[in-house]
Amino acid sequence: MASGVFSRGKDRVTETTESIEEQIAELREQISGLARLVARDVADSAGDVRSRFSVLRDRAREARANAPADLEELIASGEEILAELTDRYRKTGREMRRTVREHPVATLGAAALAGFLIAALFRR
Repeated sequence: MASGVFSRGKDRVTETTESIEEQIAELREQISGLARLVARDVADSAGDVRSRFSVLRDRAREARANAPADLEELIASGEEILAELTDRYRKTGREMRRTVREHPVATLGAAALAGFLIAALFRR
C-alpha cells in the first residue's frame, strides 16, 4: 500500500511538471508573437518617420534655394516703403511750412494751446 501512495505522488509530480512545461512553451510562443508584433510596429513607425523626415528635408532645401530671391524681394519692398515714407515726410514738411506762412497767428495759437495742454498733463 505504501508503494501505491508514493507512485501516485510521482505521477502527480510528473503531470504537474509536464503541465508547467506546456505552460512555459505556450508563454514562449505568446512572447515570440508579441515580439514579432512589436518589431512590425517599430518598422512601420520607422518608415513613417523616414517619410516625414524626407518631406521636411525637401522643404528645407526648397526654402534654402528660395532664400536669396525672397531676401531680394524683401529688400526691394523695404526700399519702396522707405522711399514712400520719405516722400510723405517731405510733402508734409512743405505743407506745414506753407500753412505757417499763410496762417501765422493760428499756428502760434495752436502751438501755445499744445504747450498749455502738455504742461497741464505734466503737472498732474
